[in-house]
Amino acid sequence: MPSIFSLMNPANGYQVWFTIYLYCLPLLLYAAWAALSLMDLGESTEPSGRAGWAAFVILVPLIGGACYLLGAATILRRSPRVAIVVTGLLVWLLPLAYGWWWANGPLGPKALI
Repeated sequence: MPSIFSLMNPANGYQVWFTIYLYCLPLLLYAAWAALSLMDLGESTEPSGRAGWAAFVILVPLIGGACYLLGAATILRRSPRVAIVVTGLLVWLLPLAYGWWWANGPLGPKALI
């Protein structure tokens, strides 16, 4: 009896690229933004709201870290925080949007085979 993996076609470049941008890069962004946010929270001198922000950053992936970095972070300067969030979103979403358009574009999904 053959395994399910023996019946699959070899992965092409589009599948590898889509996997990286759809699965790996959001996890890396979450890790980076959460780590920066938690480091800023740890060095903050204001004890009020630290537990709430920490829970929000950890429990709401991507949005929690981005919101904290853009709105409430105090140790890091504003321009690096905005650059970190905006550049991360651009690096993730622009190629993903292009790939989605390319897959559903004028040639259709069968053009990728």
